[in-house]
Amino acid sequence: MATIAGNSAYVLENANNVREDLGNVIFNVTPYKTPFSSGIAKTKATADNHEWLTDTLATTAPSWDVEADTVGAATSDTRVRKGNYVGILSETATVTNKAEMFDKAGIPGKEMAYQLMKKGKELHMTVETALLGKTFKVTPTNSTAGEVASVASWINTNESVAADGTANTASDGTTVPSPGTPAGFSEDTLETLLDGVWNNSGDFANVSIMGQAGTIGSFRAGVSGIADSVESNASTGEIYNRVAVYQSQFGPIKVVPNKQMYDNTLYVLDMSSWGLAFGGGKMIHTTDIATQRSAEQKLLECYFTLEARSEEANAGYYAIS
Repeated sequence: MATIAGNSAYVLENANNVREDLGNVIFNVTPYKTPFSSGIAKTKATADNHEWLTDTLATTAPSWDVEADTVGAATSDTRVRKGNYVGILSETATVTNKAEMFDKAGIPGKEMAYQLMKKGKELHMTVETALLGKTFKVTPTNSTAGEVASVASWINTNESVAADGTANTASDGTTVPSPGTPAGFSEDTLETLLDGVWNNSGDFANVSIMGQAGTIGSFRAGVSGIADSVESNASTGEIYNRVAVYQSQFGPIKVVPNKQMYDNTLYVLDMSSWGLAFGGGKMIHTTDIATQRSAEQKLLECYFTLEARSEEANAGYYAIS
């Protein structure tokens, strides 16, 4: 078949006579979610060793009084003082003066403004990873970086590790569990942990189950009632292969996937029992760094620590294959 070989689009493009087609939008392909650090209380840290007090309510059997009997001396439990060190995480944004002069695709304003927004999100995600990891607190010195005791370092009352693992031995941020060799998910184990959370949680409506998508998949496959079924909607043709709510014996619990969590771990978290303390009262501090020739530099820092206000109201289920 004959074709017209004049100034076709093919000819013009190969002769470099067509302008490039670059959309004026930048698409961020990395999901940005921080459900733990975004969902807990915020407070201010005013010392390197940030401390708080915990107390408990007595649970005793009724003791009936005789009418007009003499009242004895009152007794009370001693409040417990706990602490966590303030750690520092940072990002750096660098943009040259020449780069700011040009018309950049997808950025209506300054390149530095875009970089600060991007680096701020990256820093927030790093904080989330640190909080949900398995690290104990490290005292800061002039030559040693302070490290924040993570969730796993506080949970002690309700935890499950593999047969060859070692549970966390304290609830003061100084130790962490050794999960051991991953094994299959057990709903009986989860229910035992939930019993402990129920006994110590002030409000079960604040409790969430959190884990990596793969671990939640193992959880879904091992929970009776949903393991062998897939929900569908005939009117839309949609099929749902996920679990968003777990109906426990204590009521519904939200199941929250979290990309920043470590594999093989499920946390049962009473979100009201944690606090995130920031040095200076805000999450990100931005400092201008001395310009290197024609490059503008800014330092983003987060001074933060984690408050474990009631570790007993939480659970850690480790080593899930």
